[in-house]
Amino acid sequence: MSDIVIKKADKNILKELNSVKFDEMYIDNALKKYTGEAYKIFSLKPYEANILKQICLSLGFDCAVSRNTVTCGCEYTDCIIFGSISQMEKLVRKLKNQPFRLKIIADELQTKISFNELKFQLRNTVFDRKSHYIMGILNVTPDSFSDGGKYVNIDYALSHVKNMINEGADIIDIGGESTRPGAEKISWREEAQRIIPVIKKIRENNNDIPISVDTRNYQTAKLAVESGADIINDVSGLDYDEELYDFVTSNNIPVVIMHSSSVPALSDDFTTADIIEEIYFNLDKKIKKLVNAGMSKSNIIADAGIGFGKSAESNFELLKRMREFTSLDVPLLLGISRKSFIRSTFNANFDEADEITALYSALLKDITIHRVHNVRLTKKYLNCSSKII
Repeated sequence: MSDIVIKKADKNILKELNSVKFDEMYIDNALKKYTGEAYKIFSLKPYEANILKQICLSLGFDCAVSRNTVTCGCEYTDCIIFGSISQMEKLVRKLKNQPFRLKIIADELQTKISFNELKFQLRNTVFDRKSHYIMGILNVTPDSFSDGGKYVNIDYALSHVKNMINEGADIIDIGGESTRPGAEKISWREEAQRIIPVIKKIRENNNDIPISVDTRNYQTAKLAVESGADIINDVSGLDYDEELYDFVTSNNIPVVIMHSSSVPALSDDFTTADIIEEIYFNLDKKIKKLVNAGMSKSNIIADAGIGFGKSAESNFELLKRMREFTSLDVPLLLGISRKSFIRSTFNANFDEADEITALYSALLKDITIHRVHNVRLTKKYLNCSSKII
């Protein structure tokens, strides 16, 4: 029997390099060589894809394209490349000297492979995209699907906020308009009357906790920011109110842009071949538009909008493929707490749904902000997962 032993390396490559006493002077370069990633590039002309493929092959890795690309027998082709970070960096340098749109690919790819950790600041706290944070939900509405009417009394609302902070909430998200299926639209004045007094009262007692306002209305958002709110969480992805778009971009206010095909939420499914790519394109376009309008990218958070205009099957597909959204290069927010597709799929009541939500939060390591009703349980599961994931 051979005395040679081979096993798969730990996914923590830095740890493994240290275990073999690799030279510390070269460890950064080694990490780039031993860390690989796959990227999908959309809608290249055949001649662009052929050049890209040849450069990839010259660097020691491949580029998958349509079988008709080599003969230019297709109008466009998508491409998939896979290589180490070191190889990708060499590819970027070579593409910068190529014709057609390959220089644009170089710039886009450079942002995807950057090792710079994206940090963002909310009030007095600096957040790291690679860490996990909890956004506690406070609904001051009479008709929300899970806790409607429970916190319309301002004393109850403030008590709940205090409890969520004590349980580990990093952000408080306050909503004054229900977006449940079938919910009736209310005026911004009514929404503001529910939200603004709560924000002011929180700020009287706590000037540190970041406050997010779940609104799609400019007037409500403006009053909320003036009262001490820090983030605008817009379920319409800034599509509903043009003035709100102008407000956040001109003032560089942190914003959560959510993908939604309908507000209030519906359960209709998409008809496209790949729902993830459709949602990705939508969010990518909005992020670029915000940045071009002068918005700092560090103030943009993306939410795939699970449960909004998507079937249960599509929602679970999103959960399985959430990692793909990390290449948007902004923090990701997950909002599945007590959603109907969770409760119906697992025949769960709200308490059981909270456990399922906490479990998904623990499993989805690429999510930065977890928007939940049950802060204590989510914090517990996140702490457990940090020991093994």
